[in-house]
Amino acid sequence: MKVSFFIDRPVFSAVISILIVIIGIIGLLLLPIDQYPQITPPVVRITASYPGASALTVSQAVATPIEQELNGTPGMLYMESNSSNSGGFTANVTFDISADADLAAVEIQNRVKLAESRLPAEVVQNGIEIEKQSSNQLMTICITSDDPKFDEIYLSNFATLNILDLLRRIPGVGRVSNIGSRYYAMQIWVDPAKLANFGLTVKDVQNALKDQNRESAAGVLGQQPMDGVDITIPITAQGRLSSAAQFEEIVLRANADGSLIRLRDVARVSLEAQSYNTESGINGGNAAVLGIYMLPGANAVEVADLVKQEMLEISRNFPEGLSYEITFDMTEYISESIHEVYKTLFEALLLVTIVVFLSLQSWRATVIPIVAIPISLVGTFGFMLIMGFSLNILTLLGLVLAIGIVVDDAIVVVENVERIMEEEHLSPYEATKKAMEGLTSALIATSLVLAAVFVPVSFLSGITGQLYRQFSITIAVSVLLSAVVALTLTPVMCSLILKPVDPTKKKNRLFRLINHWIDKGNHKYVGLIKVTLRNPRRIMASFGIALVLIFVLYKLIPTSFLPSEDQGYFTVELELPEGATLERTRVVTDRAIDYLLSLDAVEYVQNVTGTSPRVGTNQARSQLTVILKNWAERGEAPIDKVMAEVRNEFEKYPECKVYLSTPPVIPGLGTSGGFELQLEARGDATYDNLVAAADTLMYYARQNSGLTGLSSSLQGEIPQLYFDVDRDRVKMAGVPMADVFATMKAYTGAVYVNDFNMFNRVYRVYLQAESQYREHRDNINLFFVRGKNGDMIPLTALGTTEYTTGPGSIKRFNMFNTAVIRGEAARGYSSGQAMETIEQLAHEHLPDNIGVEWSGLSYQEQKAGGQTGLVLALVFLFVFLFLAALYESWTIPIAVLLSLPVAALGAYLGIMALGLENNTYFQIGLVMLMGMAAKNAILIVEFAKDEVMAGKSVQDAALHASHLRFRPILMTSLAFILGMLPLVIASGPGAGSRQAIGSGVFFGMIFAVTLGIILVPFFFVMIYKTTGKIKQTKNMIHIGKKHNDK
Repeated sequence: MKVSFFIDRPVFSAVISILIVIIGIIGLLLLPIDQYPQITPPVVRITASYPGASALTVSQAVATPIEQELNGTPGMLYMESNSSNSGGFTANVTFDISADADLAAVEIQNRVKLAESRLPAEVVQNGIEIEKQSSNQLMTICITSDDPKFDEIYLSNFATLNILDLLRRIPGVGRVSNIGSRYYAMQIWVDPAKLANFGLTVKDVQNALKDQNRESAAGVLGQQPMDGVDITIPITAQGRLSSAAQFEEIVLRANADGSLIRLRDVARVSLEAQSYNTESGINGGNAAVLGIYMLPGANAVEVADLVKQEMLEISRNFPEGLSYEITFDMTEYISESIHEVYKTLFEALLLVTIVVFLSLQSWRATVIPIVAIPISLVGTFGFMLIMGFSLNILTLLGLVLAIGIVVDDAIVVVENVERIMEEEHLSPYEATKKAMEGLTSALIATSLVLAAVFVPVSFLSGITGQLYRQFSITIAVSVLLSAVVALTLTPVMCSLILKPVDPTKKKNRLFRLINHWIDKGNHKYVGLIKVTLRNPRRIMASFGIALVLIFVLYKLIPTSFLPSEDQGYFTVELELPEGATLERTRVVTDRAIDYLLSLDAVEYVQNVTGTSPRVGTNQARSQLTVILKNWAERGEAPIDKVMAEVRNEFEKYPECKVYLSTPPVIPGLGTSGGFELQLEARGDATYDNLVAAADTLMYYARQNSGLTGLSSSLQGEIPQLYFDVDRDRVKMAGVPMADVFATMKAYTGAVYVNDFNMFNRVYRVYLQAESQYREHRDNINLFFVRGKNGDMIPLTALGTTEYTTGPGSIKRFNMFNTAVIRGEAARGYSSGQAMETIEQLAHEHLPDNIGVEWSGLSYQEQKAGGQTGLVLALVFLFVFLFLAALYESWTIPIAVLLSLPVAALGAYLGIMALGLENNTYFQIGLVMLMGMAAKNAILIVEFAKDEVMAGKSVQDAALHASHLRFRPILMTSLAFILGMLPLVIASGPGAGSRQAIGSGVFFGMIFAVTLGIILVPFFFVMIYKTTGKIKQTKNMIHIGKKHNDK
């Protein structure tokens, strides 16, 4: 195809650009909006309960059989479980990011089914829940009331009956959970003394409930075969009971004298909450707290809007005195972050426009690149939709980075056309044709090299690969579209819009000054190249020092996975002494809430008392979610400052330990920010060994200045009452062993008997003793079982009790008993350094039978660690191969590659000066930097190679090419550097990400344009001379051989 093909067909060229824009606009309108792409690994959660069982019993009877079946599930990365003293069991199985979440859930379900035959019957009866974890909590809705008649039980059930189902049906909503739920249940509060007086046992009450509260089919009158009957009539009967009054009438025993003992004679029946283990609230008041979770791939902003509309509709039917508040909305942070990125995009665009205008010094010339940028950027949205991407922080940052690149092609074309018009006095049409003849191959080469830089890194596996992919494909597409525009629309616009410069007309003073500086700079630049060519040894030595310096900086600069962000909220966990009641925990929680609400930056404090993300349900724990005011409202109060203030205050609380944590950087990866280490009891290690190891590690870790916010999940020495059953006495008394434990459990725990119907739903019936009969150790004297002769025997006659200690909850990781150590890097340290420190302490001070593994975000960070080298190696290899193919030479590309380390040196020095970390974003910036530096080098090498082919000496060719390309390289680089400036000085939501990605590129490009472009012609000459000498030596050897043969 001729170079003039598109120049001669302006309409055809315009249509291509219009189509690109139309596809882009369609993409922009249809793309889902989210904080991050789908980069969280699928997690399947298994929940079971064994009420009344200790943590050890749950671990042995429930955790072990289930985990044995789950172990080795295809695609599983790791599994962790928690068995608690409340009888609860939860297991989370984390899969590889490439696994299908639905198939994973089905596989887990099948495996749990296989384990059911080995589980206690009560566990199976209570039900085993298996669900995919929705990582993206979208929002929190609180149903509140100041009216005392709307208590927490009413609010919770009102939400369940009137709100939950409607919200679950909204497209894009994955799960709605009633946090700290007080779901209705029929509670049978038994009086053990009355039962014993009547000669009844718990088992009698259970049997009566099961017998008289049941659904049964009663049959049909007139059922076929039948003669002479005209109609059939179904027979109905009272099935399940539905009110407390009906339950009170249940007959426990009919005596010989005709008297009846009913349930009301021995128990109090009431409709109450199913569980009182947890309670939730907002700002210190009662509330039903609803957590809305989003489906993967849904549009966060759209789903949030639908939820808000639905809540507005539902609230119209609220009883008087009831209201709702949306206390937490993740889309606020997403919208703010994306708004900030858009702002950065326009700031970059404005700065680039100014640079282009000052460089090209004509509005006509400036219009061309400014038209080219939006076409390339908008067109990218269409391809993002085709590839299944979303509009998220990563893809938008990719577009910000792309601004500096896509403007390059247009600037190079315009600058070349103007130079030819001025030097050769050609018409715009002829000058464009001539310019494109020299530039077409260079434009294609630079675009392919830039695409080649980004393509290999997108093949990396895991979360790192997913992160790279979002950037790399976005930038690669925009670069290729930019090349298409530069080869089609830009030359057409040059031939139509540009006008020859009138040599008699003087330019204004500013432009004359800029041109004078550029000419002066160009002259000095050529002079510097001559100096380098005269001192090759010194230059090579300096280059070697630069390489060593890069390696040293790589080792010195702290590493992390992703920068931590101010997401507008943090969590506080209060830990009271083990065994503390919910009442004690509530008092401390209320005091903490009052203090938090007194802070100017705090808007809401949501509490779930009686639970903790680290140990699950536990009356001695309380979790507070502190939601801060909007970023604009709280002004100069970053989250770090607020957290430091809160930490200082809570250190004064003598009755509890307090742990503060930020949310995980990527929602769904772990329960909080910071690191998550699993200490495993392997081999012959006992639970006591694990407790000792955790204590040892915590002791040394607390002494280390680089670690903060340390906590352990271990609950080793918790007060417990041990009931030592005398099995001989039990047998002699003729009491079934099961009755002994069932009686103890029913009175002190809560036994799920069966179900009842109300409000078109199924609720549970629970049996337990009145509260005054389960307060103290002596209450066990009132618990009776029936012997073989019908005598009532107290449990204390069949065993003894003594106080002891034991674990409050048992955690397991990949089937090993484990202690989870969590913490954060102290101020001035990175997460990578914190992980390295704690791992080193573990290896130094712990025995060999205690293993160490990472989970959550730490697992991903550790997996991603050390990939920088691989990524850069791939980048260098692909650039080299593309250039080798382009120049049909194995040696010329080396000149381009050798100039790149200088840019990397600038990037490392820049982030070190700013106190930033070597994280995934910085590495992405580094990849891009290599592409940009290579682009500059290609522009020089391409022209120098053509000059050598035309017969010039290598040194003259290099000097002439450098002189010729200095202005476009300076212009494009300056446009790119200023395009990055808004990222470097970013503030507000998502600023951490923007600074991390922009700073390295900004400083690296400064080094590339000041030092790198001096080294390109130097290496070009050195390589040509070296290859020339090698050829000469080969020829001499060849001639010598011929001479010897003669």
